[in-house]
Amino acid sequence: MKPKTDFQKLRQRITEQERRTLESWPSVSLGAPALDHKLPGGGLAAGTLHEFLPATPGDLAALAGFSLGVLAQLLRVQTGFVLLALPGFHAFREGAFYPVGLTALGCDPDRLVQLRAPKGENVLWAMEEGLENPALAAVVGVLPNNDRAYDFTASRRLAMRAAASGVTALLIRSQRTPGNATAAQTRWRIAAAPSEEQPWAGGRMPGLGAPQWQVQLTKSKNGALGEWRVRWDDETFSFRLAAVLADRAASRAPAQPAVAVSRTPRGWAAAS
Repeated sequence: MKPKTDFQKLRQRITEQERRTLESWPSVSLGAPALDHKLPGGGLAAGTLHEFLPATPGDLAALAGFSLGVLAQLLRVQTGFVLLALPGFHAFREGAFYPVGLTALGCDPDRLVQLRAPKGENVLWAMEEGLENPALAAVVGVLPNNDRAYDFTASRRLAMRAAASGVTALLIRSQRTPGNATAAQTRWRIAAAPSEEQPWAGGRMPGLGAPQWQVQLTKSKNGALGEWRVRWDDETFSFRLAAVLADRAASRAPAQPAVAVSRTPRGWAAAS
């Protein structure tokens, strides 16, 4: 029998590692069955690497919000802290994470450890080190725009360490397109979507409702792809499919005729 070559041994080792990754760590429900059913195991796989990309340059804030919603689902079923690795200039350009806003998305700020790094390669190094720490439940990294430190080798290192420890890696990328093949289990493309209209004066009007996203699953190992309009449910702290209206304008209340008000002090008092 011909002995196996080094390449064949390496391929067998990678295949066995991927099989153990899917079998060893649980899957986490995102709350929306339509999303969970597309993912192997009925939910987002823990102990592996997931990527999140913006649909346009202006969707980076929406992307961060969706990623934190995913993180909230992980924290509901896993104990431990979260390492958040950010570029040093991220707060200046994109804004800092607000503790009250994190709480609204179901993320306990007391469980987050924030680290600032000067370059993308430092963010990746911090993620690798964090993935070996048993006190962590997840590691979240934000890469700078047009960063070249992240490639297949870097993604493979993250995926292998996550598989060995069970710590989940969430990577937020600024590029709209991945540009290269990676070892991520899933890849999500996120765009901001308008909030649902809010009840007002017997009708409905546009307003600041629950956050909504246009979510596209563009890569899923051993799973299916799809696209959904998703909203955040403040009561369950999870994702739900958004109600799609065929004609949003038809749901608005008809315009009320303006009431003439005298601009005298007596007229203002009567109007108020």
